[in-house]
Amino acid sequence: MDKKAKKPPSLFFTTVSRTTSLAVSRAAAGAGVLGLLGFAGLSAVATVFFVTENYFLAMLVLSFALLVYVTGAEVLKLLWSSVTIFFSSKHLIPRAACLQETLVPLRRFLQIRRDSSEGETFGPLEPDPTIKLSDNPLSRDLLTILSKKNDYDYVEYMAHAYYVECHELYDYSSAHLEFVASAMPLFGLIGTIVGLIGMFDTLGADVTVEYLSPQLALALKTTLYGAVFASIYKIIASRFDQRLKAIEYDFEAFCRALQVLVDAKVKIEVQS
Repeated sequence: MDKKAKKPPSLFFTTVSRTTSLAVSRAAAGAGVLGLLGFAGLSAVATVFFVTENYFLAMLVLSFALLVYVTGAEVLKLLWSSVTIFFSSKHLIPRAACLQETLVPLRRFLQIRRDSSEGETFGPLEPDPTIKLSDNPLSRDLLTILSKKNDYDYVEYMAHAYYVECHELYDYSSAHLEFVASAMPLFGLIGTIVGLIGMFDTLGADVTVEYLSPQLALALKTTLYGAVFASIYKIIASRFDQRLKAIEYDFEAFCRALQVLVDAKVKIEVQS
């Protein structure tokens, strides 16, 4: 047996040694460090408010601390996106807005209608049909691809690029807000327990109900504020969930329309 023959590499060590699968990018590591530092700093501020019995400010700052923990440097972008998505009906990503804009004339041209038994139906289409679309990047890409190669897979892949970025943004934003909404009642309960422990430590023979009632009320306020802030974050997260379902439905309808365009060999004109 040749002594110089190499032993077969171990699957375990081969997998572990692959830096591409285990490495963390600088951007991700920086966001994690910034999130931890921000959470620690804001938690210290919330503790000061809690000790001084400013429970509303304590829970408010703590909710921001949790938001910074999961988002890092992206917290301002998430806050601005939340305000925009709550008070506007437009998508946050311009490419997704192009998808929504282009779907309107497609529905009108293809006569898309919902049937109770068959779902969505199309047509009928005239022979040698031509559709006019508004001038936007998606319409120009459709014109370029369909004029060179009338293949549904190519067109669907291109349209997916207009959908996936906005889908990921809504998904991540909703997940971050849901995390804060689920954590706030727990921190409110912790505040209540800490307050009750402090109240019971002061119990004695001379303690009256008038002395205990204010302390009990202040302790229960943390649970109340935790539930209130959890509800607020939950409501904002639901807006992202609703918009996520809307863009998923638009993309599904757009893909069906693209299939009809490819099968019927519909010509596209982009209006300037």
